[in-house]
Amino acid sequence: MRKTNRRERGFTLLESVVVIAILMILMGIAVVQSFGSLEGYQVNSAQDIVVSQLRVARQLAISQRRFVTVTFNTGANPPSLTYQVQPRQGSGDAPVPAVTVTLPRQTKFTQEGVADTPMGFGTCGGSNGVCIGGVGGGPAIMQFTSMGQFTDGTGVNTLNGTVFVGIPSQVPTARAVTIMGSTGRVRPYTYALSSASTGSWTE
Repeated sequence: MRKTNRRERGFTLLESVVVIAILMILMGIAVVQSFGSLEGYQVNSAQDIVVSQLRVARQLAISQRRFVTVTFNTGANPPSLTYQVQPRQGSGDAPVPAVTVTLPRQTKFTQEGVADTPMGFGTCGGSNGVCIGGVGGGPAIMQFTSMGQFTDGTGVNTLNGTVFVGIPSQVPTARAVTIMGSTGRVRPYTYALSSASTGSWTE
């Protein structure tokens, strides 16, 4: 009878089961973390869309010396933001097509479960997530002027406001974008939880 060499021995069934269990636990952790990072990616992308499109609209108003109107389509599915360069009054210029950019999947304009930003412009409350000039959803006409200001339909009265984006019922995904009416400056904010129920905005 041939003797079994110690080097030829394989793993026992118990050792194999333990290794498989450890691998399954590690895979489970990786899957959970990837879901969290996917949601974070989506809301960061939504915030970037709002910031970039508002900045583009402002820059167009300045460079073309025209009014550029902005509309937040909170009731659309998916929600979107539209801006349009307006013809100069009495110039006979042809209308410029509007540009509409949609928010990523699952994200919406929402202020659900979070307080206002340090700027204090989002005092409207409600769930539609857009508060411009103290009006939920914003006034009928919101526009950037050739001086870069964000104003109402008169082109004179400046509008401060906050646009909240996130995934409904998921407070850690809250993001915000503020608009300073007098300068048209656009600033992004991220909501960071400090405990299970409280958090704060960071720029």
